[in-house]
Amino acid sequence: MESVYMAGAYDQRLVALSVVVAILASYTALDVVGRMGERRDWRCYGWLAGGALALGTGVWAMHFVGMIAFRLPLDMGYDVDITSASWLMAVVACAFALNAVTHARLTRARLVVGASAMAAGIGGMHYTGMFAMRLHPGIEYTPTLVGVSLLIAFAASAVALRIASFLRQAQAGSRFGRKFLAALALGVAIAGMHYTGMAAAHFRVDSLFGASAKLDTVWLGTLVGASTVIFLAIALIVSILDRRLENSTSDLVASLSRANAELLHMSRHDPLTGLPNRALLNERIDKSLERWKSQGVGFAIAYIDLDGFKAINDHLGHRAGDKLLEQIALVLRDALTDGDVAARIGGDEFVVLMNDIADKDDARAVCTRMLKAISQVEYAGGELAASVGYALCPNDGADLDALITAADMAMYGGKLAGKNRVQRYREDMGARMSDDFALQSELRDAIRYGGLAVYFQPRFRTGDRRLVGAEALVRWPHPTRGFISPDRFIAIAERCGLITELEINVLDMVGGHIRAWLNDGLVVPPISVNLSAVRIRDESLPDQVQGCLERYRLDPAYISFEITESLAVREIAQARSALGRFKSMGIEVALDDFGTGYSSLFYLKQLPIQQLKIDRSFIADLPNISEPKAEIVEWIIRLSHQLQLRVVAEGVETEAQLAYLQRIGCDEVQGFLLSRPLPADRLLALLEREQGPIRVSGPMR
Repeated sequence: MESVYMAGAYDQRLVALSVVVAILASYTALDVVGRMGERRDWRCYGWLAGGALALGTGVWAMHFVGMIAFRLPLDMGYDVDITSASWLMAVVACAFALNAVTHARLTRARLVVGASAMAAGIGGMHYTGMFAMRLHPGIEYTPTLVGVSLLIAFAASAVALRIASFLRQAQAGSRFGRKFLAALALGVAIAGMHYTGMAAAHFRVDSLFGASAKLDTVWLGTLVGASTVIFLAIALIVSILDRRLENSTSDLVASLSRANAELLHMSRHDPLTGLPNRALLNERIDKSLERWKSQGVGFAIAYIDLDGFKAINDHLGHRAGDKLLEQIALVLRDALTDGDVAARIGGDEFVVLMNDIADKDDARAVCTRMLKAISQVEYAGGELAASVGYALCPNDGADLDALITAADMAMYGGKLAGKNRVQRYREDMGARMSDDFALQSELRDAIRYGGLAVYFQPRFRTGDRRLVGAEALVRWPHPTRGFISPDRFIAIAERCGLITELEINVLDMVGGHIRAWLNDGLVVPPISVNLSAVRIRDESLPDQVQGCLERYRLDPAYISFEITESLAVREIAQARSALGRFKSMGIEVALDDFGTGYSSLFYLKQLPIQQLKIDRSFIADLPNISEPKAEIVEWIIRLSHQLQLRVVAEGVETEAQLAYLQRIGCDEVQGFLLSRPLPADRLLALLEREQGPIRVSGPMR
C-alpha cells in the first residue's frame, strides 16, 4: 500500500554542524552565566541577558540548521514572523531558567521551575519553528515521541542549570574542563531533543506551503549561520575580555593585599634583623600583662645592649656592624623558647619578653643563656660582649612602661658596674639613672657654655728633664658636685652622642690657650689632643682642625693628636687615610697606650705616625720587673728608633723608673714624678719658669 507520508533524508554534514552549534551555544551560555555574581545588580542582569541570548539563539540556530539538514521532495520555506517568534520564545525561556542560577543556592524548587520553563521554551521554539513551514495539511506528530522530546528538553535543562550553578562555585583552574564536558552533554541533549521531535513529525505527500512571506532554505541557512557565529563569537569575546579584566583586577587586589601584608609586617618588624619592633613588642607585653592579671602567670623583661658596639661600627664599618646585628638576632632566637619574643628597638639595643617565668632564678638563667650566646658570636675585632638587665612582673613593675624602664635601668647599672654581665633591677638604680640623665643635660650645657676646663699633663725629655710637650686632658669642675670623674662624664658623652661635640670643644680650648701663650711671647711646645674612633672616621675632622688653626692663627706644629693602638690597628686603611691627612697638614700623631692592643710593631710601618707612647702597665714595675718583660720594653724602644719614631713612657712615678728609661734610650717621659696634670695657669707658670726672661717664637721640639 502506498504511503501517504513523504520520506525525508538528512545531510549528515549539516546534522553534525547542528550538534556543534548546540555545543558551542551551550559552552558560550555556561561561560557567560559563570560571570554572574550573587548580587542583584546591573552586571548580574547584563550577564543573565547575555547568557539567555547565547543559549536561546544557539538552541534556535541548532534547530534551523537541523531543519536545513532535513530534505523533503519539495521546496521548503519558513514564515518570517513565526520564525522570529520562535527565536524570541527560546531566548525568554532561557532567561527565566538561567535566572535561577543567580541565587546563592539552587534549591530543588528553583531547579524544577527553571528546567520546566527552559524545556517549555525549547519545546515551544521547536514546534513553533516547525509550524513556521505553514504546511497544508499540517504536520502530524506521534504523541509518544513528542512527549519523549519534551522530557529530553526538561532533563537537558535541569542538567544545564545544575552544572551552571556548580561552575559558578568551582575554582578557576577546574572550570574549563568541567564547562567543556557540560557543554558537550547539554549540546548533545538539545540535539537529541530536536531530532526526537523531528522523528515524531510526519509530512503528507499532498502538503503545500502556505506562508505568504517566506525564507527559503539558502537564505535561512545564511542568516542562521552568520548571525549565530557572529553573536556567539561576540559573546565569547566579551566574556573572555571581562574575565581577563576580572583576573587583572583580582591580581591587582591580590598584589595590594600582599603589599598591605608586607607593609603591616614592615610596620611591626625591624627591617634589618626581621625581629619584632617596639610596636609589636608592646602588643605582646600587653597580652602577657592581661594573662598575668587573669591567670597570675608571671613574666620578665630583659634589656640588652651590646658593649662597645659603636666602636665596632667605627672600626669595621656599618656594613660589618649590620651583619653583626643580624647574627645577634639569630642567636637570640635560638636561645629563647617558644612564646618568648626578642625585639630590636633601635641601634644595638634589644628587648626580650620572657614568658612563664616563675622567679628571678628562671629569668637570670634565660638572661645568662642569651649573654653566653652573644659572647660566642665572632667578628673581625674579637669577642663580643653585652650588658643584660632584667625586671620581673609584678615584682619590679606592673605595666609596660614601668617594666621596660626597670629593665633598662638594670642594664645600665650592669654596664656601669663593669659591663658584660647580667643584672636584675634594684630600686636604687632609678636614682643613679636619673642622676646620669641629669648629668647628660648638664654636660651638654657645660660643653656649649664653657663649663669644661682643660688640664695639661706635661711631657719631658728624659735626659735633661726639659719640657717638650703636654697632653690635653678634659676636666669638668661642676659648680655644685665638684670635679666629676672623666671616666663618668666621657662615658655619658659616648652614650648620648656628645663625644664629637666634646672633642671639638677641647680642641677649641687648646687652640685658645696656645694663642694666649704665644701672645705673651712664650715658646709653646706641641699640645696633644686625644681623638676617639668617631672622630677618626669623621670626614669633616680635617676641615674642623684647619678652621681651629685659622681661627687662632696657629702653625700646625703647635697641635698633635693621640689615638689608641686598638683604634688604629683594627681599621688600618681608615686610620692610614685619616692620619695621612694630618701628616700632609703638618700635624704629628702619636700612638697611645701601646702594648694594650695588638702589640705588633708590624702595623707601625703602615701608619703615618711620629711618636709611640708605651702604656703605663709596662712601666709600673720598672726596673724590678722580670727579665722578659724588661726586654720587651727595650725591644720596643730599639725598633721604634729604627722606624724613626720618638718613644714616650707613660706613668713614670719614681726616680728608678726614670733612670732605667734613660739608660735604655727612651726619648720622653710623662708621669707624676715630674708633674701631675696642671690647669692652664700653672702650665703657663711652668713655661715661664723654664724659659726665663728670654722668649722666642715657634713651638718647642
